[in-house]
Amino acid sequence: MKQLDPNALFPIREVSRLTGIKPITLRAWERRYDLIEPVRTDSGHRLYTQDHIDYLNQALKLMDEGIPISRVKTVLSESPISNTQTQPEENQSDLTKATIRAVNDMDLFQLERCIDRLFADYSLAPLLPLLETIENALQKSEFLAINLWQTRITQRFQVRLHQFQQSARFLGRIIFIQATPSTPNWYSKYIGLFCFEQGYQPLVLDQSIPLENIKELHEKLALYGFILIDNQQSNHQEWAAYIKHFSSIKSWVFGDECIGEESPPSVNCELRARSQWLQPL
Repeated sequence: MKQLDPNALFPIREVSRLTGIKPITLRAWERRYDLIEPVRTDSGHRLYTQDHIDYLNQALKLMDEGIPISRVKTVLSESPISNTQTQPEENQSDLTKATIRAVNDMDLFQLERCIDRLFADYSLAPLLPLLETIENALQKSEFLAINLWQTRITQRFQVRLHQFQQSARFLGRIIFIQATPSTPNWYSKYIGLFCFEQGYQPLVLDQSIPLENIKELHEKLALYGFILIDNQQSNHQEWAAYIKHFSSIKSWVFGDECIGEESPPSVNCELRARSQWLQPL
């Protein structure tokens, strides 16, 4: 494969072909958000370097992570994207502390910046323990603070789910995902993204439905299966009794590490301890 010359200059149509961004969009990003500053010829035509192209690809990646274009330049300037999606432990600690402080101070601007960095710097697997660290640290906070955190992080996951649904073709195998009442709602959105990565079509409703209604949902949508998230195993008796009497649907229960000590309520059910959540379905 022919490699691009790092010293070459590319016209806007070539940049559009390489990045998938329409020329009119490139011009708008330059004008509205000062995202990049192309080289100008004497006649006023825009020319772009390989660095510009790399920067635009990073911007697209951030937008895929749910970060709006209006904040992309700030995120890139504060926290360059890593190819390995890993960060030193001290950086993780600083970011989690900054996020917790922003939530407790009800600092909306700083909280959005912290969430931007969380989604920009970490892929799905390393992101979960960071979010759980923040969630656990906020348990002693005021109700308004933890509600703010859970609302903001749920909204961010919802944006990412919407972007997946907009960009991906409809996948036939539908998996319904629901969290128990004691499990924060953002967990179901997180697992929805995991299902997308696995090649499934997640169905995550804004409000929980009674477990007995999943049978009706299955009959109407021909569900491939459903995932129940009970990270504290607070509803074990309820979901175990239901799954036992409706075993025709493939199901997974995502619980804590102690769930591995339980016996699956049906042959079609898999119980997953916290450390197994992101294993292939």
